Amino acid sequence: MTIPAPLAAVLAEIGARFPELADDPVLAESLLDNVTSMISEAHERYASGGGTASIVSDRYLDPAHLATGALHAEHAQHPAGAMLAAEMLFDAYLPVFVDEVDARTTAEVLRASRALHAGVWSRFPAGAIAYTEALRQRVTTTNLDSREQIARDLHDRVAHGVLAGLQRLDLVLLTDPADGERTAQLEAAARLLRGALTDVQDLALSLHARVGDDRLDDALRRHVDDLFPGDDRLAITTTGVAGTLPNWKAEEALTILLEALTNRRKHAPGSAATVEFAWSPATVVVTVRDDGPGFTPGAVPEGRLGQRTMRERAGVLGARLDVESAPGAGTTVRLSVPRGAL
Repeated sequence: MTIPAPLAAVLAEIGARFPELADDPVLAESLLDNVTSMISEAHERYASGGGTASIVSDRYLDPAHLATGALHAEHAQHPAGAMLAAEMLFDAYLPVFVDEVDARTTAEVLRASRALHAGVWSRFPAGAIAYTEALRQRVTTTNLDSREQIARDLHDRVAHGVLAGLQRLDLVLLTDPADGERTAQLEAAARLLRGALTDVQDLALSLHARVGDDRLDDALRRHVDDLFPGDDRLAITTTGVAGTLPNWKAEEALTILLEALTNRRKHAPGSAATVEFAWSPATVVVTVRDDGPGFTPGAVPEGRLGQRTMRERAGVLGARLDVESAPGAGTTVRLSVPRGAL
């Protein structure tokens, strides 16, 4: 498809402002289709005389516009970014559009501006609705996944540990008090029950994890001291100029990081691990790395390692989550969180 030079210039300007659109082939194609459609609609409105009406929000349920909004929501593209891109399009293309429709009088220029405005703006109510719906679904799914994981931990870890401890006690009750194995059995039962108690305490601390007034890295250090006391094989470092995140983003990010560290203790006990915070003006990238046994991606269901819930939470806050691992090569979890308020 040949793109007219004026439109190509506008698309290049938008791509420079939003590289994530230009770098993603699907989003880049969607941007071109949308912009082309907007301008085409503006021409139709002007030609039909409909350019005098610029109120178009009553079309907010247009299926095509909802589909576009859903696509951008899947890629965590906030509607505010699309609105800024639209402002850039309107500002840069209006003089071109006026020439294209040969508007000469003041009334014709006004009608042309209204037609272009209507063609551009008609997409946004649907996009905002689609984004909100996608966000609501992510939040709902994340909450359900969190409840499922808590239930699984209570059943697989806590209940199993309590049951095993009780079985040990039952065996002790069946043995002769003079039996020398009685003390060993009691000690084994105590270890199992203490382990179950530790699991309950860990779950409680995780559920009550809060960032509060701290920075994200400081909050993680505080919770690590509570969850993994005395773990001298876990180090947390910070580079760049550390700052703050919007509280709701910080809380979600903290939950993801604590889940990654809990996975390390469950599946790579005794491994050396590092948590590296790299702050920049636009993002904070947190890398959790251990030298444990690792796993083959795809061979272990994501639910086993809590990855599904972690990814859902990352999606809610517009972050990117990457998990890398291989047998014998350890595991790396990388969370990239945009620092903006949106």
